[in-house]
Amino acid sequence: MLKLPHNFDACFMDLQMPEMDGFEATRQIRHLESEINEKIAYGQASAEMFSNMSYWHIPILAMTADATQDSNEECSKCGMDGYVSKPFEEEQLYMAMARFFKSDSLCGSTYV
Repeated sequence: MLKLPHNFDACFMDLQMPEMDGFEATRQIRHLESEINEKIAYGQASAEMFSNMSYWHIPILAMTADATQDSNEECSKCGMDGYVSKPFEEEQLYMAMARFFKSDSLCGSTYV
């Protein structure tokens, strides 16, 4: 499971994984972030303890072949920030992720 602090800019979450599905994994990540954010907000922990981040929220983008409205709603309910249906084009993935990052960091970047 993801531990804070971490050095990830985003998380691509598969919804169907063998031991824990992406919905539960996202709920656990959001719970961990919430606990840490609360401790920092109430002075029970310092931002220095967590890589000088005063608020933790990693963008989580669901990636699945199940493109139903129910799956999309469940993604939102468990705390995911976006949704991309597989198979997807580079442009779709780029557009879904671009909204999480400052536009100046995307200038001149190419699709990988």
